[in-house]
Amino acid sequence: MRTADLQNLKKRLSAGLLNIGGVTGVGISGGKLAVYLENDSEAVRQEVEKVVAAEAENAAVTYVVTGRFRPH
Repeated sequence: MRTADLQNLKKRLSAGLLNIGGVTGVGISGGKLAVYLENDSEAVRQEVEKVVAAEAENAAVTYVVTGRFRPH
């Protein structure tokens, strides 16, 4: 997927993905949509896949476990 397409996909999906409990961020990494997780959870991954598939069925997703983000 082209970078411009990924950026548009990220913009379209971010709000929905961030509403999933356990998702702490959305980005682009290595030519894929990156979804940042508080904890690695199969249930959260399945919810993410549903949201992504509804918008872009063949989009590649990479998961990054970050823990909880805290303001400094």
